[in-house]
Amino acid sequence: MKIRELLTPHRRRFTPLQKLLDQADRQKAWTRELRAVLPDGLGGSCRVAGIKGDTLVVVCADGAVATRVRFEAAEIVGQLRSLSHYQRVTRLKVRVSRGGGYSQA
Repeated sequence: MKIRELLTPHRRRFTPLQKLLDQADRQKAWTRELRAVLPDGLGGSCRVAGIKGDTLVVVCADGAVATRVRFEAAEIVGQLRSLSHYQRVTRLKVRVSRGGGYSQA
């Protein structure tokens, strides 16, 4: 199978690769939105892992950053709820990454 075939929708069905690429794009967009509302100095250390029901799952680079995000969780959720992706989000689940820091991308 050629790469073009893997990336092209087939009769309204998407290939597994295309579904993964779409999910990665959504996570990048969600992360950009999250970083825009995080307190100074935290943006590059956090990313969105996903949105599950009413819960936004955030992964932080280390325990110190995770603690700050947990402390600011109510304010962060309040700011995010004005954005369409986050209208149903009522809480944050904060995890610490096992792999370390994140880039600003």
